[in-house]
Amino acid sequence: MRIAQISDLHLTADGALLFGSVNTWAACGQVLLRVATLEPRPDFLLVTGDLAQGGDAATYRRLADRLREVGIPFAVIPGNHDDRRQLRSAFAFPGRIGACHQRIDLGAGVLLLLDTQVPGREGGQVTPAHIAWLDSVMGDRQPALLAMHHPPFAVGIAGMDRIRCRGDGLLADWLARHPEVAAVLCGHVHRFVATTFAGRPAVTAPSPAHQIALGDGPLAWTAEPGGFLLHLWQPGERPLSHYLPLAAAPAVAYGH
Repeated sequence: MRIAQISDLHLTADGALLFGSVNTWAACGQVLLRVATLEPRPDFLLVTGDLAQGGDAATYRRLADRLREVGIPFAVIPGNHDDRRQLRSAFAFPGRIGACHQRIDLGAGVLLLLDTQVPGREGGQVTPAHIAWLDSVMGDRQPALLAMHHPPFAVGIAGMDRIRCRGDGLLADWLARHPEVAAVLCGHVHRFVATTFAGRPAVTAPSPAHQIALGDGPLAWTAEPGGFLLHLWQPGERPLSHYLPLAAAPAVAYGH
């Protein structure tokens, strides 16, 4: 199974340049083209939050149309910049209020999409209600991957670690009871970071548009090249996570 993960698109409402210089819609177009032309094609496209910089309805509708054009099944999770109500409408989530959790069945495995947004705050939170939802959808103990916007672990960038996901102890305890969950896939950090959490592989995806600067000073962004992740997963085994840049290059066989 091949799962493409993109994250932190930060699409602007009117196509304006983010921070006066970052063309987020152009980066979105690049990453969706790269995903659509991968061979073999991914089986699923996962978008781990911060879809729209301002959370407006028109941006979500435009993005939903672009994602459908790719022709690959997809799902989205809200991030701290997103508006749940507008996202629910554009992406046809069930219900009108509350968290946008989802369980996605993918043959022999499942994706658990956990909404860690705390409205009005940049950081995320796992609460007993999140754990209750996880319990309610994992009674069958199928092999699973857990996806969420905010990482429940430190990434070594002080500004981002201050706004990571709290309640990590609750989530770690839940994972200890669910060895069938193979890995934790996150966004929010605008960088590829690989570590472990609760004994599982854990990664954050880069942004296609702009990265968070790696340093000890004030939180800052950088125009380092964007990218996305491709997870190769055989349910029941640990996934392999590959970083891919936006720009493809031809493959040349050795000896030619």
